[in-house]
Amino acid sequence: LGVLATGAIAAGMIWFGAFFGTHEQVNAFYGVPGHHAEAGHEGAESHGDDHAETDSHAEEGGHGEADGHGESVGHAGEDHGPDVAGWHPGQGAVFTHPDNHVMDAAHHAPKWVKVSPFIAMLLGFVTAWVFYIGKPELPGRLAENQRHLYQFLLNKWYFDELYDAIFVRPAKGLGRFLWKRGDGRVIDGAINGLALGAVPFLTRFAGRLQSGYIFTYAFAMVIGIVVLITWIALTGGAH
Repeated sequence: LGVLATGAIAAGMIWFGAFFGTHEQVNAFYGVPGHHAEAGHEGAESHGDDHAETDSHAEEGGHGEADGHGESVGHAGEDHGPDVAGWHPGQGAVFTHPDNHVMDAAHHAPKWVKVSPFIAMLLGFVTAWVFYIGKPELPGRLAENQRHLYQFLLNKWYFDELYDAIFVRPAKGLGRFLWKRGDGRVIDGAINGLALGAVPFLTRFAGRLQSGYIFTYAFAMVIGIVVLITWIALTGGAH
């Protein structure tokens, strides 16, 4: 853990600028041509200056020229993207949309937000030292005094129990239902019913027809001829 912590701190210090520095540093590391203009206060000031310049040109050059020149200046002020003309995704390892200001917003985050992970680490380090080195008997006493809180944390916020109740048990119930009712009663019942019910019935019926008398077979032939002629007459013969 010490080696991992040292490596994480060293890596964060060495490559902080490349991964989380200014847009110029990040784009240079990822091979993005040009630089990405900051969308913070500088962008707002330049945007305001552009509008002021647009207004001045509108007053000097008339309404028609103001519209044309003002439109071009306005687009220049609103462009927060790379300053390289024709840059598109694929010219660098990463692509940042002109409307994406996450990096700039992170740099303008309050100081307490940036130092809060470090403060949390210090609090955790001090608490662990007190509990397991300074006063090893303190965890046991705290567990006895705060039984419900101890059980809540010991059972990992009861996530496993909730997962079991919401997903595992319903899935097992569905599988048991399909096994007992679907496979056992429907599929096996149909096959067994056909094999043990219909087949023996037809076998016994066919056995009764096999009487061995010639007139029985002649009667069956006559019945068959009558049925065939009737079917042909009803269906149109050759058609």
